Amino acid sequence: MKSRRLLTGTGGAPGRLQGAALRLRHGLFAAVTSTDRPGAILAQALVFGDGRRVPPTWKTGLRRAGLSHLLAVSGLHVGLILGGFWWLFGGISNRLTAWGGVSVLLLYGCLVGPRPSLLRAALMALLVILALAVERPPQALNSLCAALIVILFLDPRAAFDLGFQLSFLATAGILLLAPRLLRSWRRGGVRGPGGHVAAGLAVTVAAQLATLPVTAVRMGLLTPLAPALNLLFVPWTALVLGVSLLWVVAVAGASLPLAWRVAEPAAAILLGVLDLLAQPFAWLAELPPGAWLAAPVSVESGAALTLALWLGILLSGTRRAAYALSLVLVCTPAPADPEPRLVMLDVGQAEALLLRSGQRGPVILIDGGGFRQGNFAEAALLQTLAAEGVRRIDLAVLSHGDADHCQGLLELTRYLRVERLWAARVETRDGCGQALAERLKGRVTMVERGYAETVGAWRLEVHHPGPEPGVHGNSASLVVHACSEGSCVLLTGDIDLAGERELLAWTRSRGGSLRSEVLKVAHHGSRTSTGAGFLDAVAPRLALVSAGRRNSYGHPSPDVVERIESRRAGVLRTDRHGRIEVRFRRHPSGVRRPAYQVRVLAARGHRLTGDLPWSRSRS
Repeated sequence: MKSRRLLTGTGGAPGRLQGAALRLRHGLFAAVTSTDRPGAILAQALVFGDGRRVPPTWKTGLRRAGLSHLLAVSGLHVGLILGGFWWLFGGISNRLTAWGGVSVLLLYGCLVGPRPSLLRAALMALLVILALAVERPPQALNSLCAALIVILFLDPRAAFDLGFQLSFLATAGILLLAPRLLRSWRRGGVRGPGGHVAAGLAVTVAAQLATLPVTAVRMGLLTPLAPALNLLFVPWTALVLGVSLLWVVAVAGASLPLAWRVAEPAAAILLGVLDLLAQPFAWLAELPPGAWLAAPVSVESGAALTLALWLGILLSGTRRAAYALSLVLVCTPAPADPEPRLVMLDVGQAEALLLRSGQRGPVILIDGGGFRQGNFAEAALLQTLAAEGVRRIDLAVLSHGDADHCQGLLELTRYLRVERLWAARVETRDGCGQALAERLKGRVTMVERGYAETVGAWRLEVHHPGPEPGVHGNSASLVVHACSEGSCVLLTGDIDLAGERELLAWTRSRGGSLRSEVLKVAHHGSRTSTGAGFLDAVAPRLALVSAGRRNSYGHPSPDVVERIESRRAGVLRTDRHGRIEVRFRRHPSGVRRPAYQVRVLAARGHRLTGDLPWSRSRS
């Protein structure tokens, strides 16, 4: 039998102390959020740990630079608050100052809430203060272990929290690895003013290395410039945090009857200072993408740990083992993969496809998936592309401007270099398509039917829409016929039945053909697309559908799947098979078989390999 207290004791009213803390937090929060100026938004994130109003471009810039931790309430806040309190009152009495610092820290914890990184820093600071109060030498590593035990005892689920993992790993790296790095560099002759820079760099490098096994796996990014940028932005953020705390105090004082005459003008001046101090955070978002800033990776935990250990060995002075490992890695040849292939990425209820001309050939990305909210590129697309070995996009093709095709492509331009973009003119007049065209200004080609170009091993020809399509939305989707070594793929975007009829009429009027081995089924398999006449004209042997698992639209439609299968074509769908790869494989010379074959690999649940019953070979 379940305890009645467990069932009924969770909905009670907060106690007096908790209620007072909530009222104080809500009052200050309402005053801080009453303005949308950049300084106020940054102060809200730094002081209260609430980054909901921080512009997405700022967050992206911080993540690319490896500086996301600056917006997390952690040791920086605790150190600044206690340091300021000790500077103001340290001359009175060490013991009184220690207990006063504990009280201020508890008050700040009530305002911000029990965040794992703040709890870690607060518990460590509390143990250090207690050690000083009883005149015992503080042990930082012991304090870290004690904080870890206390937090996990109170909430074992905290072990799975990303902030908790990064906070403890970074602190452990600073305590264990930073001194070793600094001793190694000093043995190498780093002295004088450079020694102070080296000390700061050792701290940031140690924190980056310690968190690498988590950041590489969970975030899919390597940030080579992060240690250097941390040297600049950590003290800058400390300055911004100090001004933010003063501004919050001034805003609180403006509501008091006796203090408002002084507090109001002080708050206005401090907010102007904060607006200026916030500018570098906006500048980070404008840095051009590149591997020097953020390199997407797709690695397992073991590989990330190995990389972190290797870098730690190399930087700490034990170089022989690191050099030997480097020689092995450099001399190991990468597997050759000259075959052209199509990869339909598993991006949920969205769409993104790759056309590759071998492992080192040009990369063509057809659409980029996306959602209306959130950073789809960082959440899903970057690691998927990294797993494919993609470091830049030679040609991006935008079928149309809907968020599930365009938004991820727009976000991706902040992480990877996109050399060129194809888009229909109607799709760059507003919305996501316009934003993408503006982002890639000077690298956009407005294409229409009849436009053709060879990119690597692929011959791409645009079949739809016309120069003045007279249609909009899905009907105006870009339709591209992509052929490589005699095998063709028809990429249809979200074209609907009206667009299909118009495309068929144009194709027949010029005596052309839409026949293709592979058909990318339009609009995720919606019943408003892929008509019988269109299927007869394409005559595919394989149909690919991009759809989300258990999506609310019912995609792909059973009627569409039945129409395809009735023509003896196979259907593969990302909601069941995951990432789908189609290889156009050349047979060795001298073998009396067709020169090219289609092979399909599916990644979720089961693998389909070899020559499938419905695959067709071409001479």
